[in-house]
Amino acid sequence: MTISPSRLYFAEPSAAARRLLWHALSLGSVTRDEPERHAGYDKPGVFLFWVVAGFGTMEVEGTEYPLARGNCCWLVDLRQPRNYLPEAGGLLHTEGVRFSGPGVEAWLEMLRGQPDFHFNEPKDMAALRRSLRRLLALVKKQPAGYEWEVHLILTHILGLLLANRQLLSVPQAEIVPPVARVLEAVLANPVRDWKARELAAIAHLSYSRLRELFRRSQHQTLHEFLQRTRLDQARLLLGDRSLSIKEVAAQLNFSSEFYFSHFFRHATGISPTQFREDCRT
Repeated sequence: MTISPSRLYFAEPSAAARRLLWHALSLGSVTRDEPERHAGYDKPGVFLFWVVAGFGTMEVEGTEYPLARGNCCWLVDLRQPRNYLPEAGGLLHTEGVRFSGPGVEAWLEMLRGQPDFHFNEPKDMAALRRSLRRLLALVKKQPAGYEWEVHLILTHILGLLLANRQLLSVPQAEIVPPVARVLEAVLANPVRDWKARELAAIAHLSYSRLRELFRRSQHQTLHEFLQRTRLDQARLLLGDRSLSIKEVAAQLNFSSEFYFSHFFRHATGISPTQFREDCRT
């Protein structure tokens, strides 16, 4: 059998995704019955994986880490040379995702230390596996705007790892339930043109009270958050050249291409067309 990446899928990120978002490089599973050796990459990136079946070891910079199935995963800096060694006479079956993005080095610095993460709560490991399944479905089908969803899922995964290392600087209790409900609603439908009355109803507060709580909790105004969220989605959709600017405007629920272009130019200083041209270079 040797090394079999028969269930491994590769993604070619768009220019917008490479510049602005976390982006997946490959994901899936690999089965090996002999050593698999990798030289370090010259570009930043990480590999998050766990063991599906079998036993073995991983060698990174002269240190060996035992690999076995359980409530644990490993996060490896792809710039480091590494070897995956199945147990003699056996198989080592792993699955995971390779990804990169502008913030990789900062995340690695925050998660410095041992590459292995052990979860006391099995639900956290189950959440990682569910996230990989969602990533696989997106990369296989690649629907319009899928790279934004990939970005959100990878951000969620990294949040789980930060929580595992107890590195989250803001206690979850500081995000009061009304603000949490608004964040969840907006991020579940980031292209919607949210209105103040709708969000106040979701928060079960008056708009003035919601506005006060949101700024205190998130250190930005609710309007700034909505504009940034919509702008991020606009950048992503503009990276999909199969969509016309008019279609991007429609997906973002602008009443016309003119109003979308005005919004984008006001926020970025350039037109949607110029943004697309810049992404080519």
